[in-house]
Amino acid sequence: MVKILQVVGYKKSGKTTVVNQLILAAQAKGLTVSVIKHHGDKSGQEIDIPLKRDHITFMTSGAAESIVEGYDYVHKLSTPKPLARIIAEDITASPDVILIEGYKQAHYDKLVLLRDTEDNELLDLKNIKGIIKTEDISLTDFGQFL
Repeated sequence: MVKILQVVGYKKSGKTTVVNQLILAAQAKGLTVSVIKHHGDKSGQEIDIPLKRDHITFMTSGAAESIVEGYDYVHKLSTPKPLARIIAEDITASPDVILIEGYKQAHYDKLVLLRDTEDNELLDLKNIKGIIKTEDISLTDFGQFL
């Protein structure tokens, strides 16, 4: 059975660092990992996909999805869909673990990252399996969450 774990927190709380540490911990256990990242920037200005690239123009012209292969990677763009559909339709590697960065309101097990006491409202989220203070990320054994 695939384990699904979310990493949630506000901007600059260490989410990407934690996801990378979880990937390394999973690999150390011989587990394969797929990752889904939710980008909260609604303007698209912070997403590092140049808007003038061919695969973006295909989407703006109305394609349902655009797939680019090159530089040792395949990059897939598709129209927005719910997280459950992304997991069901787009994860094709048959991983042991699916890590999700973001999607605070989804109902999967969560690691919550807290920068300071102002972030404590995140403690009201559902399915919290671990709480990590940003300052303690380097001291955390991530294998315990897999």
